[in-house]
Amino acid sequence: MSNHQNSGQTIKFELDGQQVEARAGETIWQVAKRQGTEIPHLCYSPAPDYRPDGNCRACMVEIEGERVLAASCKRTPAVGMKVKSASQRAVAA
Repeated sequence: MSNHQNSGQTIKFELDGQQVEARAGETIWQVAKRQGTEIPHLCYSPAPDYRPDGNCRACMVEIEGERVLAASCKRTPAVGMKVKSASQRAVAA
């Protein structure tokens, strides 16, 4: 029995139409930054032991099939997820 998120394997998902891989425990925002995609942010900091709270809602993304937008600084990707960082809904948020 293995858990995909904690096994050290990568999670493959789609970000703005491109196949990308997340490392275990990585958020959508962290993957986007590593890929060169700029998602606005306020409460995220790369400082050690700093955890964003997602309350500022500056980093919202659209996830296909989900009714509400998600804070990319808190949300971890799932296999096959389709994320849009620059959709009209995400940009307007």
